[in-house]
Amino acid sequence: MKHLQQFFRVIACLVVGLVFLGWTQTTDGHAATLSNGLYQVPMKIIKADSSATSDANQFFGKTAVVRVNHAQVTVLITSNGAKYIKKMIVADQAVTLVKTVDQQALYQFNLTAQTSPLTTAFSLTTPMGAMKEQARLTLNWAQAKSVSASVATTDLIAQAETFAKANASSQRASVTVPKTTKAKTATSTAKKTTAATEYWRYQVLQGSKMTKSEANQYYTDVATVTPKSTGYQVTLHVKYAKSLKLGARAVVPKRINGAQPQNVTYGQSGRNYTMSYTFSVAKRSALTQKLIPGRIHVTVPAMNISQTFPIRFRFARSGAADQAAAATVAALPHTTVTAASASASPTATSTATKSHQATLPPTGEASNNWAVLGLVGLALGGFIWRGGRAHV
Repeated sequence: MKHLQQFFRVIACLVVGLVFLGWTQTTDGHAATLSNGLYQVPMKIIKADSSATSDANQFFGKTAVVRVNHAQVTVLITSNGAKYIKKMIVADQAVTLVKTVDQQALYQFNLTAQTSPLTTAFSLTTPMGAMKEQARLTLNWAQAKSVSASVATTDLIAQAETFAKANASSQRASVTVPKTTKAKTATSTAKKTTAATEYWRYQVLQGSKMTKSEANQYYTDVATVTPKSTGYQVTLHVKYAKSLKLGARAVVPKRINGAQPQNVTYGQSGRNYTMSYTFSVAKRSALTQKLIPGRIHVTVPAMNISQTFPIRFRFARSGAADQAAAATVAALPHTTVTAASASASPTATSTATKSHQATLPPTGEASNNWAVLGLVGLALGGFIWRGGRAHV
């Protein structure tokens, strides 16, 4: 009898253990909990080895649209990074591109259980070259919101399209200039801005020669110089036609005036892609004391060019109160001599010019032996850019 009682005790312990194990799996989100229908499920891309947010997360929407149909779970996610994603694998299966809505790609993958996180791998084509990244995609099943009891594919895609359009609108709003409130306030602000902000004309030169860079045609040639508490903020703008098929980030700033570019912003304006970034100077006169060195990464898919090039910015002697006036500023100086040198005798000026041709103006950065190769690549890319531009 004692042996029989011990046997039942062992069985009871096993049953309790299995129940506990099943309960822990359910609370951890590894067991099916949602009934048939359509759901909105919060999602996030995290790093492969920690719970920290992955860099890839910025290219995906924050909500997945999920259809549960018995044992089959269909997941649709949105992404604004389709041009960079060559291949994406989630839970050991390649995702499928369903369609594109307002430049937002809809990707689909299937699951046999409502689990999370899911192993994720990316094969990317970026301005820095081909890359492979590992990450994890998380789905917060506990926060799932029911949308409909329907399991129709048309309803699933329609719901995903709604999120895609919302994401596109959100991204456009993030680069929209804020509206002023009242007419009087707008007028007052405009007067203050006109008095404080100046517009400076400039040219983009090659990194090793006093001649225009191919990049000059894509910079807008007028910079905005705004006073700040610690000096002045200089904003540079880039614009090129979408018809060139270069992508939204064909030009990526890497260095400017010896520092990292600040406030880098990408956008669109009609038939053009746009980009802007800023750097700081202590005084406005610093813009003409020397050529301002910079480095940009240029991607030209048709020529398989993806490389960083040195460039330099040559600013006019002074700024103007508005952009129209800045565009009419007298031709930029041939050299970046100081005001004192400019007023010297013709002989001295001639000597300075010869010396300038022999020795490049100081830029604050060491010369780069790769510059020659960079110039060749950029020239080839320029032929393509100009050819496409002629058809815009």
